[in-house]
Amino acid sequence: MGKLIKFILGLVAFVILLVVALAIALPFLVDPNDYKDRIATLVEEQTGRNLTIEGDIGLSVFPWLGLDIGPTRLSNAEGFGEQPMASMEKVQVRVKLVPLLSKQLEMDTVKLDGLRLRLAKDASGQTNWQDLQGEAKEAEEAEAPETALAGLAIGGVQVTDAEVLWEDKAAGTSYVIDELAFSTGAIKPGEAFDLDLQFLVESTEPAMSGRFDLLGEVLVAPSLQAVDINGTRLKLDLKGAGIPAGQMQLSLATDMALDMEAQTLNMPQLIVETLGLKLTGNASGSAIGGDDPRFKGTLAVEEFVPRELIKALGQDVPETADASVLGKAGARLDWEASTSHAAATSLKVQLDDTTLDGSVRVDQFDKPAIGFTLQADQIDLDRYLPPPSEDAETVAATPAAAAAGGAGALPVDTLRGLNLSGTLKLASLKAYNLRSTDIEFTVKAKNGLLRINPAGASMYGGQYRGDITLDARQDTPVLSLNEKVSGVQAGPLLKDLTGDDKLLGTADFQATLKGRGATPEQLRQTLNGTAGFAFTDGAVKGVNIASLIRNAQAKLKGQPAPADTQANQTDFAELRGTATVTNGVVRNDDLSLQSPLLRVTGKGEASLPEETIDYLLTTKIVGSIEGQGGKGLGELKGVAIPVRIGGTFSKPSYTPDVAAALSEAAKAKVEEKVEEKKEEIKQKVEEKVQDKLKDKLKDLPLKGLFN
Repeated sequence: MGKLIKFILGLVAFVILLVVALAIALPFLVDPNDYKDRIATLVEEQTGRNLTIEGDIGLSVFPWLGLDIGPTRLSNAEGFGEQPMASMEKVQVRVKLVPLLSKQLEMDTVKLDGLRLRLAKDASGQTNWQDLQGEAKEAEEAEAPETALAGLAIGGVQVTDAEVLWEDKAAGTSYVIDELAFSTGAIKPGEAFDLDLQFLVESTEPAMSGRFDLLGEVLVAPSLQAVDINGTRLKLDLKGAGIPAGQMQLSLATDMALDMEAQTLNMPQLIVETLGLKLTGNASGSAIGGDDPRFKGTLAVEEFVPRELIKALGQDVPETADASVLGKAGARLDWEASTSHAAATSLKVQLDDTTLDGSVRVDQFDKPAIGFTLQADQIDLDRYLPPPSEDAETVAATPAAAAAGGAGALPVDTLRGLNLSGTLKLASLKAYNLRSTDIEFTVKAKNGLLRINPAGASMYGGQYRGDITLDARQDTPVLSLNEKVSGVQAGPLLKDLTGDDKLLGTADFQATLKGRGATPEQLRQTLNGTAGFAFTDGAVKGVNIASLIRNAQAKLKGQPAPADTQANQTDFAELRGTATVTNGVVRNDDLSLQSPLLRVTGKGEASLPEETIDYLLTTKIVGSIEGQGGKGLGELKGVAIPVRIGGTFSKPSYTPDVAAALSEAAKAKVEEKVEEKKEEIKQKVEEKVQDKLKDKLKDLPLKGLFN
């Protein structure tokens, strides 16, 4: 038995010595350069490409199984030029032989120098690697023998002087990564190693160039199923016409843990700094290796100055009515995302004195469907609007009409692609100098149809309710308005909106209108519908109808105008009417104003596109002549007095026709005198007839006739 054991041990020793001897002798017995032509032939047969190995192939077997290859070129696809698709100056790969026999992979530093990779797409959309994909796909589908490594150790990876070029002639763009250098420390599962990546980048779309640097510490789990990257630092330094303001620096710091077995991703901290902004947050992911990975996290934007950010983006800071706005802003949100949606589940944004919070969700990224629920405490939009020009003219309007009047052309294409549903609430709002509270509206938009309903607000002691629809499904958009204002104090509203409270009283207003067009001008020109209004216990300021009549009367009589002691306004108990709107022309035929002194009716029209007025008021003095400026108007009591209103919305004119009224009054008096004379003559005739008859009766011998 002892001899047998000695024989076996001796045989094993002999085999080992033989393997070692062969490993030492093999490089001397076999010259791999003898196979360069054969390798090139096989590559051409499989790919149709020419492989040129210009330098020598170095082979080592013991103690390292190694391969050194000098300058090598792989030709480009047909039609993509003479330059090679890929080339390299030197590659070195070495594996320790003895550990490999026990499935222990120990590699020396993998070195690659002078890589040049030219990727391209021609004008027809064909790429210069498309002809290689069939071979690669077959290789992927072929069954590979299962080889489980018992261990892995790599001395590191070192890539120097690499370049990658991507040219897309179909899109007219090109991208170049140059001076690429990539290196790692020794790679061994369970032990951390350093990673260093840097390169220069240049692109045509956007037009920019710059530098990219990435540092970090990588830890690969022994199972090779988990990777931790700690202390990651990314820096970008870019410049060019395609960069905001021509230059931008960005830095990112984060830690990351990826576990493919548990299918989780964890980034406990994330810090991004750029353009004067600092963003902090965290992120985590689950099911990341499946068909529906899920992610969530938080993101905070530390307080910044929006004006400075606008400048950093290379834009002009808008001129605002209040130069102090855009002075501070910040945000914080909790978010979640998947391959099919993204959502800010808890959003809080601060802009100057306004705080906005709520939630926003986007589904179906190819055709985004946006949903939101937002509420804000208060906002003064007028502070953000351009300063008013000196010659600016304003016209009273409902909130919706005021907003429409300040808008430009409708973004029709955007509206047609909009899929939106949500509710916005504002505790208080000031816009176009209108003040309102408890604003709430619900918006729905899909397939070119946008509707705001219900829309409501409390304003000036009353309520606003609206139903607004914009239909952009046809070539010409159609705007439909159904608005109602009730119990609103007209004076304060008009004072804020136009700067002049020309009309006082408690107002009720309703309108159903429809217009066609993409601009406010087109909408005004095509506006059609009906409206109704009623004012109670109010006054029309800027015109005292009684005073106008009195002054005109004095002028006709050649008398000086009497002194005005009353306010320049026409008081009324009630003012109401209805209107029809036809192609932007508002027609009213049933105006009715009642006051203690006056009864006013009116009819006429106003053109919204031209902003002109053509209206006739008919006034009757019905009250005490001692009433509102009524002294001296006794002779016109009960007479219809026409007052012509013309001019423009901003400068109306008032012209009473007192001459016609006096003529009518004089005619009435003459007719009254004639009637009085006729009655007097009739009475006198009757008296004379009676007297003569009595005299005749006296002369007749009738005495005793009936005795």
